[in-house]
Amino acid sequence: MGLNCIDNEREILEQIASGSEQAFAKLFHGYVNQAGRLVYAIIGSREQTEEVLQDLFVKLWKDREKLTGIKAFNAYFFILLRNHTLNYLVSVVNEKKKQTEYARLALIPESLEDSQPDGRLDILDKAIDALPTQQKTVFLLRAQGYRNPEIATRMNLSTDSVKKYNQLALKFIHQFIKVRVTVLFTLAAIRFFK
Repeated sequence: MGLNCIDNEREILEQIASGSEQAFAKLFHGYVNQAGRLVYAIIGSREQTEEVLQDLFVKLWKDREKLTGIKAFNAYFFILLRNHTLNYLVSVVNEKKKQTEYARLALIPESLEDSQPDGRLDILDKAIDALPTQQKTVFLLRAQGYRNPEIATRMNLSTDSVKKYNQLALKFIHQFIKVRVTVLFTLAAIRFFK
C-alpha cells in the first residue's frame, strides 16, 4: 500500500526547498490524511497518530533542502512514515517497560514479588517469548539491525511477508504490554486502597 502523489509535486518540493511555507502547507494537506489513516491503523490512537505525524512533518521541514534530490517523494515519504511509526512503537514499548519496572519496585505487594522466581516482571521478554516463531524471529532480527530484504533472504521469505510478520509482532507486543500493565496497576491500586 503506497501513498498517492499530489499535483505539481516536483514544483512544490522545489518551492519548499527554497523555504516556501505555502508550498509546505500544500504538501502537508496533500499527504496528512493519507498518512494519518495508515498510522492510525497501526497505532489505534488519534492522539498518538497526530504526534507521529507532527514529528514527521517537522523533520521534513528541517530537511527541506534535501527534497529536490528525491525522485519519488511519495515512496520516500512512505518509508519515513513507516520508520517514524515503528520508532514510536518501540519508544512506547520501552516506556511501558520502564513504567512496569517502576511499578514493580514501588507498588507490587511482596507476595507478588515472591511469586516471581527472580523477583522481576519482565513484560517485554514475555511478550517476545509469546510471539509465534516466524514473528519472533523477524522481530529479533529487526532489533539486531537487519533490514527487511536481509531478513527475507535469511528466512527464505518474501520481503512483504517479513514486513507483515514485523507488523503483527509489534501489534501483539503493544497489546500484550498494554494488558499486562493494566493488570499490574489494578493490582497495585487494590493493594493501595486496602
